[in-house]
Amino acid sequence: MSPEERAAFEGRISDLRDRLDKLSAQRQAGADGEHSAQISGSGMAYGMRMAGELVATVIVGGLIGIGLDKWLGTWPWLFVLLFVLGFAAGVLNVVRAYERIQKQVLAKTGGRIGHAVADDDD
Repeated sequence: MSPEERAAFEGRISDLRDRLDKLSAQRQAGADGEHSAQISGSGMAYGMRMAGELVATVIVGGLIGIGLDKWLGTWPWLFVLLFVLGFAAGVLNVVRAYERIQKQVLAKTGGRIGHAVADDDD
């Protein structure tokens, strides 16, 4: 192989390597975007679930309190007590669910949330 042919061959290999690196970076960016969308969608689902649990515990506590108050004739004391206990149970459920979600997100992302991400200009 002549020196000119070798230089042309090495130039083509270098160009091919650059194009492959660029394609690999684009694929990685696409995969990161899909992963981010998946986490965002599951986060919205978790948020709706937590809100539903909070509302449900307050309603159930209040209804049980109303029923006991009517049965025992102690209106409004058991209603107030069970309403507050329902609210406390709902908040406790939300806190527990949030901690569980934090662990899942940390496991999925490796703790790379809130950090600067390199872009094309860097």
